Formats: sequence, C-alpha cells, structure tokens
Amino acid sequence: MSELADFVLNAFREAGGIVEPPAYGIYEVLLPEDVARRWNVPAYQRLAFADETPAEMADAEDVTTVGYGHPLVETLMEEMRTEPACMQAYINDVRLDKRGLLTLARQALAFPNARLSAVEHKGQVTALCHYVRFNFKAALITDEKRERLVSVVMDAQAGFVVPELVHIERLARLEEEPAFGHLASAPVRWLPGSGNKVLSRPALEGLLERATSAALDELAVPLETLRRRAARYLELDRARLTEYYDDIARDLQRRIERASDDARRASLEDKLAAAQAEREAKLADVEAKYRLRVELELINLQVITQPKRLLPVRIENRTARVERTVVWDPLLHRIEPLVCDVCGRAATRLTLCTGGHLAHAECLLAEQCVDCKRVYCCLCADQMSRCVVCDRPVCVHSLNRCRICGRATCREHVGLCHATDGQPARLPPPEPPKSAPPPPPVEKVEEKPAPPPTPPRAKKARRKTTARTARRAHRPVKKPPRAPVPYKIEVYVEPDAPVVNGFVLTKGRKQIAVRSWELTDDGLLVTCQCEKWYRCPADGTMLEPADVSGIEAQIEEQIEALRREYGIPTRRVFRHIIVHGAPRQVPRLVLRGEWKKR
Repeated sequence: MSELADFVLNAFREAGGIVEPPAYGIYEVLLPEDVARRWNVPAYQRLAFADETPAEMADAEDVTTVGYGHPLVETLMEEMRTEPACMQAYINDVRLDKRGLLTLARQALAFPNARLSAVEHKGQVTALCHYVRFNFKAALITDEKRERLVSVVMDAQAGFVVPELVHIERLARLEEEPAFGHLASAPVRWLPGSGNKVLSRPALEGLLERATSAALDELAVPLETLRRRAARYLELDRARLTEYYDDIARDLQRRIERASDDARRASLEDKLAAAQAEREAKLADVEAKYRLRVELELINLQVITQPKRLLPVRIENRTARVERTVVWDPLLHRIEPLVCDVCGRAATRLTLCTGGHLAHAECLLAEQCVDCKRVYCCLCADQMSRCVVCDRPVCVHSLNRCRICGRATCREHVGLCHATDGQPARLPPPEPPKSAPPPPPVEKVEEKPAPPPTPPRAKKARRKTTARTARRAHRPVKKPPRAPVPYKIEVYVEPDAPVVNGFVLTKGRKQIAVRSWELTDDGLLVTCQCEKWYRCPADGTMLEPADVSGIEAQIEEQIEALRREYGIPTRRVFRHIIVHGAPRQVPRLVLRGEWKKR
C-alpha cells in the first residue's frame, strides 16, 4: 500500500467509515452521512489510487481515481492540520520499592551553607509525575532556508529540561493504558497556585516558554555555523557592490569634470546621486538577505506519565529554612536535581540564601553583607543597602540607622554619618601594602653535649606516670562513620533498549555506584553515578563500539574495569537478563536486539 492510500484510508477509518479489502486495486468505502456531507463526497465510494491501480481498472465506471492534488486529498489534509497531533503515553514497567531516599539525597545533592534533614511525620509517597515533550519545526533562514526537527522534554512537576529523555523510547516501553491509575498526581512545584493541575493552560504555557528557550540553546551550534557563513558571504557581496558602484562613481566624476555645459554637468550630478542612493539600497538589501532569522513552530506535544517516589525534606541553616521535595526517578535510577529559584535551571549544588531561596553560585549577589556575612540571591536585591561612609554592602538586618540624620552605616562607621559638618565622613584612601622586612640573619647555634643516660628505674617510673596521665586525659571520641564497602556487582541487560546497567552494592544491598553503557548513534556512551560525582573519569565517556561479534567482549571488559576499580572479587559479579519481566541470572553476558543490528 502506498503512502497516499494509507493516509486516505486511515482517515476514513478514523472518521468511522468502513473500508473493504481491495479487489483488483479498487477499494469500497462506506462513510457516515455527516462525514460525507462535511467532505462533500458520496457516502458510498469505489476508490482507486493512481500510483498503485492499473489504468484499465481505474478507468472503470463509478470508480474515483485519487492522486496527489485531488480535492479529496486536499480536504483531508486541511482537516488533519486543524487537529493537534498530540498524544498521551504511560511508563508502567518501573520498580518503585526504593528505600533510603534521604541518604541518597544527601549523596546526590550538595548545599555549601546548609544541611538537609527529614521532615517530621512525613515519609515517602508514590505519585504520578509527568513529562511533556515539545516537538518543534525550526527554520534557520539566511539567503537559504534550512529546516530541522527539535524535541525538548520538560519535567512538568519541576519545570526544567530533561535532555536524557529526548529518546525516551530507548529507555522504556510507552504504553497507551496506565497501570497506576489509583495514584494521585504530584503537585506542580515550579508554578505556585497550580496544585495538582499539571496540564492546565498556565502550566503548559510556562513549559512552552522554557522549552522554546531550551530549543534555541540546542540550536546554538548550527546557528553559529550559519552566522559565520552568512557573514563571509555578506562581506563578499558588499565588496562586489562597493567595487561596482565605486567604478560608476569614478566614471561619472570624471565625466563631470570634463563637461563644459552646465545642463550636461547637472544631468551627470543627478546620475551620481542616483547611483549613490542605489548603492545604499543594494547594500541594505544584501544585509537583509543574509540576516539570520530563526522561526520555531510547535508541531505537537506528547504527555508521558510515570510514577516516582517523593520525599519531603528540610534544608536549613542559622538564618533560613525551606522545604523541598526529593524525587527518586526509577527510570533513570537517580535522585532528580533541584531547581534554582532564580533562573529555573536544574542543579545538584545550590546555596540557601537568607531570603529562603535556593540558587546557583552565579545567581547570588556579587557583593554580600560585610557585617553579618548573610548570603542573598538576585531575588533579594531589595534586602541589600550600602554604608554612606565606606559605600560597602550591608544588609537591612545589619544596617545601623542614625537617629539624628537618618542615614545608615555599617557597624564599623557608626556615628560617622554626619561627622563632617552634617555630612558623612570622608575616609582616606587605603594605604598600599608595605613590603615585608628582610628576615634576620640566622645565627649558628652551638651544639650542647647530650645529657647522661637516665637510669632504668627512672625511665620506668616516668613511663608509668605518663601512661597514667594519658588515661586520665583520655576522652571518648566519636568515630566518623565508615565509608560503604563494595561487596558485589549486579549487571542487568535492559530488554527494551540497548542499555547495560552495572550496580555496585554493599553487603546490605546499599547502592554505591551505577555505571551504564548505552549504544547510541554516536557510539557507546558511558554514564556513571558514583561517590566521585563530577570527578568520575568514566562519566560521559564516548567509546567506539565493537562489531557485532565483539560487542559482548567489549562490555565484559568495561565490567572487568569496574570490578578492578572497586576491588571486588570475580566470583561476586552477577549477570542478569530480563525474561518475562523478571530478572534471571546467566553465566555470561548475552546481548540481543539493537546490539546486533548495528
């Protein structure tokens, strides 16, 4: 069946029509009366398609031959354009029995000036979370037009971009029916007042705005390439036009100098002015031609629902306290990053400001209070002021306001706000640092003769006294917690995607590290989530995959390197495959599917 026939017949079926199998290339179609009236066609039709039906059959009586440009095809295309091609899918095949989220959150999230603790009387809950994938058609326009598709996946609850899930079909099976219908939706955390209305109009509009910015960021590299190309061609066209009109101007100027008649000279001067105006117009046209423009058109969107584990936590220091929700993603096997309250971007390292905001280091104010050392972000700029004497930053909590003149100063310059005839005192410029004096000469120290040896009894008595004094001064010291000890490695081969996950576990099955090997179009991508964080040399590595016969050996080499890294014996490396949804231990690694197709 051709693409045209597939498109037309599927449109008939979706509209409620009946399509009989073809007989000699002719289809019999029966449409509902209202649909036939809307499309302005008979309810019963015999259709033949020009690209697959023999000519002698298409010329039969009461047979309508449909081809590209046929009015019926144009009507169907216009109707399809008016209907948004959006869909909803569900991820059901995930494991939700995850414990110790508070410990994992402390390992995955960092707060330089605060501590993370549990909220009393609140425990882990399971809720439905949503991803929204926006599919854009991007048109990059200069002297030519280039089009491409850009997909951006947004976390609807947290409001940030999840680039790891652009190809989510490789990680999980998307189903049309939910298996967790009894679970409630998680609240929208990035948009106050939305509650559990994840797909409300304000929420979708906000996500679309952020997705548009993310799509433009993704197009930064091709845009820069096009910008350099357009600048080069613009420079060439400018040089060509400048040379052309300079020649015309020189010729006209020479003719003006030779002209003896005033009328002739005036005509040539008019031509020269017209040439200059034409030059400016042509240069403006060339600049408009090579001006880079980006047009983003939203084609459709997809809503993906997945259950996750949520845990309310408290982040606090001596000046502020906030509550946030830690989320465990069972699909990516990680603690989701938190969101910066200033820029809305995700991060695993945030600072708690005194105003109760979590912010990146670059989203904090450049200058902090010189007295109390409180930390403020860009949202709390109104909480900062300056000393009228030294012009240093002081927060409103540490500001000392004078009862006489009403001016505010820092703690060091209290009383100097009206010291100079009612005006603030003027501080002398800081003195340059003095050079350090040269070190004194080193004198020779005469060696003293060694004292005579102490009698044995005196040594023994002194040793006893020292031991007794040490026991009295001894105080119990709390030992620091021991680091988790790697005990075994469990390797799982994902059934629906070319992904192999290796879990480094302790004897009590606590997770220490997760290393994944994913076969992508660019190569074998290695990702690692371990105690080394961003310093892990294996995280983000792109390897060249071996051929079909050697891909298992290559993955085994990677597993062996992981085993040596954590010092785990070979007998404690267990390999599993998923059979009918349940893990089964195998003696050696077996890869199928996408691993063998490349």
